[in-house]
Amino acid sequence: MQNIQETRDFYLAAYLLAVGIKLESHNKINGSTIFNFTDGDHTQEAIKAYYSMSDTIMPIIYGNAIKAIKTIVHSYDKTNSRSGENNYVKQYKGSARV
Repeated sequence: MQNIQETRDFYLAAYLLAVGIKLESHNKINGSTIFNFTDGDHTQEAIKAYYSMSDTIMPIIYGNAIKAIKTIVHSYDKTNSRSGENNYVKQYKGSARV
């Protein structure tokens, strides 16, 4: 069984994703999204580097990771928590259809 590093810190989650730590799963509990990453030496080193501000990362990579994490957070708004079905609204281009 592999170890999991859990975090609710949005920007830490984006950073871990950006430096290549595998996001194993995510869930929403009491309105907070919890991100579960593979834990290991590399993960612990990355967390230390993040909090000590001792790492540099390409801005575009970090920006893309933030977008990916935002997509995960907002995906919970698009599903029915009881059935797991999505509640997407069909969009039409051009004129409105009735």
